[in-house]
Amino acid sequence: MYLLGIESTCDESGIALIEARGEKVKILAHELRSQIKIHQPYGGVVPLLAAREHKKNLPFLLTLIEKNFDLRKIDYLAFSVGPGLLPALVEGKEFTINLAKKFNKKIIPVDHLYAHFASVFIKNKLHVWQKIKKINFPVLVLIVSGGHTNLYFVEDLTKFKKLGQTIDDAAGETLDKGARALNLGYPGGPIIEEKAKRAKNVYPLPKPLLEKGLNFSFSGLKTAFNELIKEIKEAKGTIDEEEIYNLSASLQKTVFEILIYKLNKAREFYKPKEIIITGGVSANMTLRKMAKKFFRNIKVIFPERILSTDNGLNIAVGGYFLLKEKSLALEPEKIEVYPRKI
Repeated sequence: MYLLGIESTCDESGIALIEARGEKVKILAHELRSQIKIHQPYGGVVPLLAAREHKKNLPFLLTLIEKNFDLRKIDYLAFSVGPGLLPALVEGKEFTINLAKKFNKKIIPVDHLYAHFASVFIKNKLHVWQKIKKINFPVLVLIVSGGHTNLYFVEDLTKFKKLGQTIDDAAGETLDKGARALNLGYPGGPIIEEKAKRAKNVYPLPKPLLEKGLNFSFSGLKTAFNELIKEIKEAKGTIDEEEIYNLSASLQKTVFEILIYKLNKAREFYKPKEIIITGGVSANMTLRKMAKKFFRNIKVIFPERILSTDNGLNIAVGGYFLLKEKSLALEPEKIEVYPRKI
């Protein structure tokens, strides 16, 4: 079975082609085009610009795949229907529908967050058959990115129970905004990670909503961080490079301690066999080290770093899982996108 995965939820244009048989997958193509340079001058993703870039990038990426594969052989298209930026989703939807009509194929709607979950089951190895990774269910799944901080108890490939989510800013968004407050550029998370490596001191910062259930809140932390920057500027007249290192480490450490605390709280109650941490922020090596050090008596699974962020391969693999679990593939005219998921 051949599946083409298409990703356009935010600022990454991605298309991937896989061949799947039973419990094995072969990656035939994995094409991705980033929009970071387009959005850097604005300090964040501009939805209409993202849509414009998808309109250019997706057809281009498809031509790269067509050079080595006859698209008429595709069995299904898998498309990320949301959550995401509405203009970007609509652009991806139009591209996918036109492709489906051209080749008379059905579309598997894939939730963007489900695709992040699917990312841990495979490795980014082209042109070789690989076994789909075995997971010992039930598991806790933390999806943490620029737009999402969601915690789930997962009993099998399609049975999810949402335990908590952010009630304001996402964890990745908090790191990005912290970097912006320090004038470090965009995307902020990787810059914060790099600066934090050179810190000599860590400032204590608040951890909002820590003891109240399994929802997350980072807005109060962001405010306290901005106030700390202001205090240092008033005391010293400026923020020197050493303070940028210290502030970066302080913010990053606090965000990750909140994530781990909530994860552990859920682990104590739900007794999972394994823990999965995925999404764009899961590429952060400090988070990986902190989580594995804290959870010494339970396996913590991360995706390959290249698969942590948005891409068509996660969509294709997620679509295959859904198809295996009897989810229906839809006719093109029945595909609907959603910018948010309640």
